[in-house]
Amino acid sequence: MASLKLVNATKEYVKGTPALKELSLDVADGEFVVLVGPSGCGKSTALRLIAGLEAITAGDLYIGDVCMNDVASHKRDIAMVFQSYALYPHMTVEENMGFSLRTSRVPKKERAERVLAVAETLGLADLLRRKPRELSGGQRQRVAMGRAIIRQPQVFLMDEPLSNLDAKLRGEMREEISELQRRLGTTTVFVTHDQIEAMTMGDRVAVLCDGVLQQVAAPDVLYTEPANLFVASFIGSPPMSILPGRVAGEERMLEVGNAQVPIAADVLAARPGLAQAGEVLVGIRPEHAALASAEATGAIDGVVRSTEGLGPDTFIRIDHDAGGHRPPPAPTGEDADGTDAADGAISPVITVRRSATATATATVHAGQRCRVRIDPALCHFFDTGGNAVR
Repeated sequence: MASLKLVNATKEYVKGTPALKELSLDVADGEFVVLVGPSGCGKSTALRLIAGLEAITAGDLYIGDVCMNDVASHKRDIAMVFQSYALYPHMTVEENMGFSLRTSRVPKKERAERVLAVAETLGLADLLRRKPRELSGGQRQRVAMGRAIIRQPQVFLMDEPLSNLDAKLRGEMREEISELQRRLGTTTVFVTHDQIEAMTMGDRVAVLCDGVLQQVAAPDVLYTEPANLFVASFIGSPPMSILPGRVAGEERMLEVGNAQVPIAADVLAARPGLAQAGEVLVGIRPEHAALASAEATGAIDGVVRSTEGLGPDTFIRIDHDAGGHRPPPAPTGEDADGTDAADGAISPVITVRRSATATATATVHAGQRCRVRIDPALCHFFDTGGNAVR
């Protein structure tokens, strides 16, 4: 096994237009790291640089202590699992799994023993004589995993290997891959656009946007301490609501929507940046917002747009009154169409999660006027450039 390190890795397909910009990432020996982000963010490009399928334009790649920039792909001692299973249709499961051993001239007896050992680990021992067309999607994915495992590589690379499976099978395979990686202890880099996969599988998660690493941290840290507006709005389902607001007055009141909410002294002490924040963007997770009574003070007025019942929880989407607050344009914050980048992140609704066991059980319906209560201690704050206010 080995560690993996990218140092200021850049990839340009068109000169002057980097698909990946100075990516620096350390993956410890035996660690499971997930690269996540929207389509086109550079996560698959990063994987291809590690695999040697693309040449690095600038920067360095190390596996262990060895620089791999000029090392051919087949000499890097890595194994890759693709989105398409890429199984040989004319070969049996046993032949597919043992193909790399056969080309490496591993003796037939040893090859059969290793194939059987991996097949038993993956629950494929009874399917060794079948061909890919006779297998389910989950079984084909296991065969592709087995073909990678049998090589006993230093690093596993997985490029959206679960995207072709149905929702139930994806859940089962997430669990199986995580357990298998823990058992083998092989350094693994897993690429996905699915934040659920990222948050449930990775020891750490690296979030990319437009070829730039936004934050790398443990899943719970990404959720509770996002470094910027992109990470905050990308991680979480339903996503965080983003409202314009202002920290104002000698008593440091949070003005958000049409409400004024006092900020407790301990919150200001924990986040000294709020004392001088002025205009801010306020992030609210669905579980940190609640419906308030008509008489409640410091609540935001709104109108129910829709409700979504999901068994134990109901998500209520509420059109809010922005209260006239709009963050001023950041010095370099204009998009190509001339709109402010931070302003474009503002949510038109507040999402409230209400548990089926909540005390307030009265139903709400679309078009109903309501009020929303928030607690500044549970909110996230960002400046107009999108950076977290600490």
